[in-house]
Amino acid sequence: MITSLYIHVPFCLRKCNYCDFYSLPVSAAGNLFQEYPRLLEKELSLWQEQLEAGPFSTIYFGGGTPSLLEADSLHHFLSLLKTEQAEITLEANPESLNARRLLAFREAGINRLSLGAQSFVPGQLEAMGRGHSPEQTRQAVQDARKAGFENIGLDLIFGLPGQSLVDWEAELEAALALETEHISLYGLTISRDCPWGEAGQQPLNDDLQADMLELAIEKLNRAGILQYEIANFARPGFASRHNRAYWRRENYLGLGPAAAGCIRNHRWNNANDLPRWAAAIEKGELPLEGEELLSMDQVIAEAMFLGLRLLEGISCPDFAAQYGLDPRKRFKREISRMKKAGLLEEEENRLRLSHRGILLGDAVFAEFV
Repeated sequence: MITSLYIHVPFCLRKCNYCDFYSLPVSAAGNLFQEYPRLLEKELSLWQEQLEAGPFSTIYFGGGTPSLLEADSLHHFLSLLKTEQAEITLEANPESLNARRLLAFREAGINRLSLGAQSFVPGQLEAMGRGHSPEQTRQAVQDARKAGFENIGLDLIFGLPGQSLVDWEAELEAALALETEHISLYGLTISRDCPWGEAGQQPLNDDLQADMLELAIEKLNRAGILQYEIANFARPGFASRHNRAYWRRENYLGLGPAAAGCIRNHRWNNANDLPRWAAAIEKGELPLEGEELLSMDQVIAEAMFLGLRLLEGISCPDFAAQYGLDPRKRFKREISRMKKAGLLEEEENRLRLSHRGILLGDAVFAEFV
């Protein structure tokens, strides 16, 4: 059974300098921007012919900039789905929103908003290639409240070129002043394929990024926005249900170009090109360009490093019930090394990252890959 659905909306007004997700400007999409909702509906119907999908408990429109789509299109798409008290998230850029659009999105069934604030410093936003101002972020939160949104998240990026700990603390205070329910913090990485990568730009070093994460953990937890995953913080009851499904390695379906899906040990990817994706759907074919059947060893390793991202960690009895083995026996040497290094701890049959392990998570996860 698949209960989580991700919909990739690959359109932006312009490409951000740090972004390597598949997206393209609306101006380059031609008529495929207008046709996109219809094509998504057709892709959904192709999957519904093959899979037992739904009722969905989490639905997530990611991008790109999903808030460029019209609310009527989202409403019609959601009407085709079986939902069960679903968490329905829309990623949005502040400049694509206004009071009227936010009210329409809320009336269409969107009940969770994820705002790409990224920074509250005008110069940093300009350097990143963002199209909004800090004031537009603040206005978007205010308008979203008036529209009836009771679950709002902010995304922030740290480790930006030239950013100091003092700068980062001011960013956190600006975010906290908006009193949202959720905050996601992403340490900057730069791939070769993004504009900054092509220009040779570099993020801050790992040690300074770890200091920034440690500062954020302290400030956000003190403000009642509690860390529940390495990069994610929420007020009690507002952790992202959709992202939890990924970290718990539950089945999910992805629609749209470059989207992925996974059912048990079967994983696949859609064509990461809008015209190729659209052409396959118009022919009545699933737009797959990569499929993989994972071995049980691969599945178990994934379940370990994904589960350890959550601060609650992994329940060894639950893991054994699901995968037929105790992770403490299967990964005895790796766990021993991580405990000795002070990165992993065990309490009441539960393995989880230590405080130091949270700051150096990649070193832990590499043990299980």
